[in-house]
Amino acid sequence: MARSNPIEIAAVVVAGWIVLEVALRRGLVSAAVAVGVEPLLVDYLVLAIGFPLIATLLSWYALERGQRREAWDWNWNLRSFGVGVLAAVVGFGLSAGAGQIDAALFGLEGMNGAIGERLTNAFESAPALAILFLVGNGIIAPIAEEQVWRGIVQTELVEGWGVVAGIGVTAVLFACKHVIVDLSILRLTTLLTLGLVFGVVRHRWGTVSSTVTHVLINTVSSASIVAVALL
Repeated sequence: MARSNPIEIAAVVVAGWIVLEVALRRGLVSAAVAVGVEPLLVDYLVLAIGFPLIATLLSWYALERGQRREAWDWNWNLRSFGVGVLAAVVGFGLSAGAGQIDAALFGLEGMNGAIGERLTNAFESAPALAILFLVGNGIIAPIAEEQVWRGIVQTELVEGWGVVAGIGVTAVLFACKHVIVDLSILRLTTLLTLGLVFGVVRHRWGTVSSTVTHVLINTVSSASIVAVALL
């Protein structure tokens, strides 16, 4: 079929991801609570299984609207991995600074304490939850998000609006997605910062590099959460 307007493709994919993630994470978690199933188990299963399904569906949509697979820029080589690792180091530094801004703006101390206590109780009663969290949030979710948000959305917005606007708008939309799904603005500055890091890395060095960066940052952050909860 004829190539669709790139902005239209990006808009549908963004809306589609948000609707599907909210439906899965909010809908299934609410259903789990209603039947007495641990809600964190359902949420982490959505990360590990639901996110790849969402990415597959939206990737199919993009292909049907004329986007080429080559545009996703999955070029696997040692250089891509190396750049991703170096960018993760930079990302950690920038996100640490952004986290301080979030703390000053939104006051995270009380919220972090409540979340930590909940996770401690959950991980101690079911250690497998910690492993599922590490795999889902640390590895699988970042891969799915990079495919959709950088591989599809950023590609289309850069084509339609240029590099600066394409990367910037994608980062804002990526942060807003988390705010909507989490029903919280507590990490807004950090999410915007990381979205820009992932976007710049992806544009300059490819989706493999931005995915390695995203996976490393999420995995280390997730491991830190587990360690704090259990130690």
